[in-house]
Amino acid sequence: MDRDELLQREADAWAGLEAAVARVSAERRTVEGVVPGWSVQDLVWHCAAWADFAGGNLEAMAAGTYEDEDHDDAYWDAMNADIAAASKAMSWDEVVAGAADARARVRAAIVAVPDLTDEAAADFSGETFEHYDEHAAEIAAFADQG
Repeated sequence: MDRDELLQREADAWAGLEAAVARVSAERRTVEGVVPGWSVQDLVWHCAAWADFAGGNLEAMAAGTYEDEDHDDAYWDAMNADIAAASKAMSWDEVVAGAADARARVRAAIVAVPDLTDEAAADFSGETFEHYDEHAAEIAAFADQG
């Protein structure tokens, strides 16, 4: 995919995530159980946090300072736990605003990478549209339950 296709795929997947979220009442967005221990709000913030993380990686790629982070699963699990804990202390409006900022960062970063390598495209796609699609499906299933 070229940059325009990546950006379009990200926008489409985010719209799909928003559509799944819209099926859940505001009162149920903080109810855990979309996945064990996580609410709709937690998953939206999770997607935003990982998009922001990818934005940082892509900015480092553009600056020539990127180093792949080789950590074990426990490290990434702890990072996800921290993301979930942060979302539980946020309002829905803070999650939505933070997600908009994260999306703006990652979208600008993929444009700024001077050479769209497979690594840059994979980091962008894995932490944006592939991730959004995964959690949109879980949120849609949660919406169907209630």
